[in-house]
Amino acid sequence: MKLLIVNHDPARARELEVWLRAQGHEVLRAQSCRGAQILFKRHHPDLVLMAVHLPDQDGYACAHQLATLAEDGLSPVLLTVERRDHITLERFIASRAIDFIDEPIDPTLLAAKLTGYERIRQLYRQLDHHRQRLYQEVRLAQHMFDHFINRSPREIDALKHWTLAAGHFCGDLLIYERGPNDSIYILMGDFTGHGLTAAVGALPTSDIFFAMARKGCGLAEIAAEINRKLYRLLPTGQFCAAALIRLSPRERGMEVWNGGQPPLILLGAKQQVVDEVHSDKLPLGILSEEAFDPRTLWVDLQAAETVLLCSDGLLEARNPAGESFGDRHFHHLVATPNAGDGSGILERIKRGLVHFLEGMEPHDDVSVLAIHTRPLVQASGAT
Repeated sequence: MKLLIVNHDPARARELEVWLRAQGHEVLRAQSCRGAQILFKRHHPDLVLMAVHLPDQDGYACAHQLATLAEDGLSPVLLTVERRDHITLERFIASRAIDFIDEPIDPTLLAAKLTGYERIRQLYRQLDHHRQRLYQEVRLAQHMFDHFINRSPREIDALKHWTLAAGHFCGDLLIYERGPNDSIYILMGDFTGHGLTAAVGALPTSDIFFAMARKGCGLAEIAAEINRKLYRLLPTGQFCAAALIRLSPRERGMEVWNGGQPPLILLGAKQQVVDEVHSDKLPLGILSEEAFDPRTLWVDLQAAETVLLCSDGLLEARNPAGESFGDRHFHHLVATPNAGDGSGILERIKRGLVHFLEGMEPHDDVSVLAIHTRPLVQASGAT
């Protein structure tokens, strides 16, 4: 190993250097914390043997500074202490040094500590190697998922959405497709858990949804087919809470199937809640084909300016104090005046959640969709 000795006593440092070189190690020497920092940045030693008494700064503080410079996150400092008491142990813990050894140094004990440290370094290298391979595989898989799932048509002005993933992969699925007769099909799904495990079910779900929506299939038929596929594919305990919508501008309404998602909120012109469409079904993938209930609900949109959907990751998000975002925060943001169209509401919800989390990541994926109904109805009426 490449070792750096930091000791203001030349005799002790020289004696330790001779012994270490005899053991086959490469050795550097410094007499101060400043000198140690310069050599550490320049030569990147594997381990620093540092005395706690230095002329410009005590070894505990210097060890902490060197630990922050370590590129692999492994503290590179072994402190040499002259006594062992509660104060010494407390300062050692605060220093972030990896270990300490009593002076005068016992060569046998030092050799054992160096061997142990080298084994730890090998484990760190193996861990970093696997981490790099996993990162590359995740990037490849993420690219493939994005390619297969993000196949919605060009942006529809009336639909505004925002997603915040809790990992590399988002377990929430938000897709939409144009169907015949100006209809728009929407699916917001929330698979069990988050990350790659949750995202696996998104592939078959999106395949079925896009194919059937383009053909103009009934919403009940689409829900039943997705349920049949997920019931056969997903293991026990895995399912997809989902809200499926078919917007029909010509009929000035929407067809809804809600299985396990938070209620759809319909807002009037003054941002008042005019209706809520609660879940009355079990999530997709739980029931067999025979037990599944595909029946849908028709909702008139004459009094609604905006329809809001969100996954439960929004309502269940917790801040550092452990407080849940919940319906109270959500409805407060929704009811704020001067919202404008759906994009204004969405932006307020986004800012509100980010402020609420105080820099924390959500523990579950978050998806929000705002449907501004007026452009759809007006466009249909113009034709």
